[in-house]
Amino acid sequence: MRMTRVVILALCALLWAGHAFAWAFAVCGDSRDDKDGIFPQILSAVDASDMEFLLHTGDMVSRGTPGEWVAFRDLTAAFRKPLRPVIGNHEIYKGTRGDFVRFFGLPGTSYSFTHQDAHFAIVDNAGGVLSDNTLAWLDRDLAAHPAGKDGVSVIVVAMHVPPRTAGISPHGVVRDYEEQSAKLLGILKRHRVDLILCGHEHMHHDEVWEGIRVIVSGGAGAPLVPLQRYGFYRIDVDGGRIRGTFLPVKPSAR
Repeated sequence: MRMTRVVILALCALLWAGHAFAWAFAVCGDSRDDKDGIFPQILSAVDASDMEFLLHTGDMVSRGTPGEWVAFRDLTAAFRKPLRPVIGNHEIYKGTRGDFVRFFGLPGTSYSFTHQDAHFAIVDNAGGVLSDNTLAWLDRDLAAHPAGKDGVSVIVVAMHVPPRTAGISPHGVVRDYEEQSAKLLGILKRHRVDLILCGHEHMHHDEVWEGIRVIVSGGAGAPLVPLQRYGFYRIDVDGGRIRGTFLPVKPSAR
């Protein structure tokens, strides 16, 4: 019996070392002004699934007023899994970054966490800017949590406004955002980032930006750009590999 237990423990250790335990999380964004009941359906779908948490890429509320945050708390009260928030531009129309931090109990609007074998760096670019201070914070955080250390095999960066890429020209950004995006790309390459998650554009988009996967998930209830569908992404992490799957959501019957 003892030998069997030792063998099982050794096998589990080998499997863990090889990251053989696959897992998944969900990504949605731009749920403000949801007139079609999309975000509640996303919450229910994630809650009933094997996805371990929901990462929201920002614009959860319309203007960031206290009443909107009360309504958001009521809306998400029954959600049993962690909700990982990214600050969006709509959160700070009438509200402040301090309001956002206090509401979610965060250390700051840029923060990071590690889940299973993935490290997540959440970047505040809600103002349409990737400032030198923000990029320096990201560089330090990724340097402190490299792939191959402490069981980390996947690196994910999330921000509200997408970077400027070959396929994305985000709106509402500063004039030199393209140059800032180039600086960001250098940091991402240096630290071997696997995936960037964004919202803001009220669409779904998936591309590879010079070797880095970029997914825009912006269809959680806000008005869509033409020819887009409501929905969210399931992200599967398996052995250091990432797979993204778009899951459409139909408007609720009125």
